Amino acid sequence: MAKKIIQQIPLSLPEVREILEQRKEKLDAMQLRVLEYARKYSKLSPIKAKQLIEELMLKFELNREEAVQIVDICPTNIEELRSILSGYKRLVSFILFSEDKLRAIVDLVEKYLREDMQE
Repeated sequence: MAKKIIQQIPLSLPEVREILEQRKEKLDAMQLRVLEYARKYSKLSPIKAKQLIEELMLKFELNREEAVQIVDICPTNIEELRSILSGYKRLVSFILFSEDKLRAIVDLVEKYLREDMQE
């Protein structure tokens, strides 16, 4: 029987890790590989990742896909952030040329990384 997609929402690696860890006993080989990848490359806890996504969406008017991309990579400098966001055409005029907004996003990401390490 074919599976029906009910809803499609971009998820960050920490969110994927959390979901797969909850279902660990029922995972197939591919899902186990995805879980290992998410464990290896997640830089934030699922809670901090969700909070950062929400804050990026509210403060900087990013859509969820853009915010998730930032959370997955956690850029620590403007050049990294610029390369992440350069694929989003709507952002070219809005954010890519604003050093202040780019710096504010990087500072926010760094703040969440520091908080997550302290916990």
